[in-house]
Amino acid sequence: MHTSDSPGLFEHQHVQLEAQLHAHLLDVVGADFGHALQRLQRWRADLAQHIEIENTRLLPHVPSGARWAARVYLVEHDRIALLADEYLLKVQAMAQQPPQDEQARRHAVLALLDAAHALRHVLEHHHEREHQGLARELPPALQAAAWEGVEPGGA
Repeated sequence: MHTSDSPGLFEHQHVQLEAQLHAHLLDVVGADFGHALQRLQRWRADLAQHIEIENTRLLPHVPSGARWAARVYLVEHDRIALLADEYLLKVQAMAQQPPQDEQARRHAVLALLDAAHALRHVLEHHHEREHQGLARELPPALQAAAWEGVEPGGA
């Protein structure tokens, strides 16, 4: 059982990923679509690594009787990856052909913020589920081994 004395490894990983996405969104707000794309690509790679670690190192150990079965997390991971990839395509398109006038830039920024909303919503609920479930139900030593040396945005 995860205790308050155990490091919040899920929380730490999620805070790092959220900070990367936040930095990306600040670039979007500033209509800096080139930097927004670079940050999003980095975040997407780190997210893929995060999901892979959870799917291969942690979810096989979800105990019977857990609050949520491993398949719930797997389905959510698939949904998150799909939403992230769809959003990435929109940001890539904007970076490749940035709007030229101020009004068009404003519309583009709003469109990207709207497009990011569903992804952010699913991520928020998924992270909360992991904090309430996996972080409390998996042994701290297993969590530590799974996340050893993993620092999103660190490379």
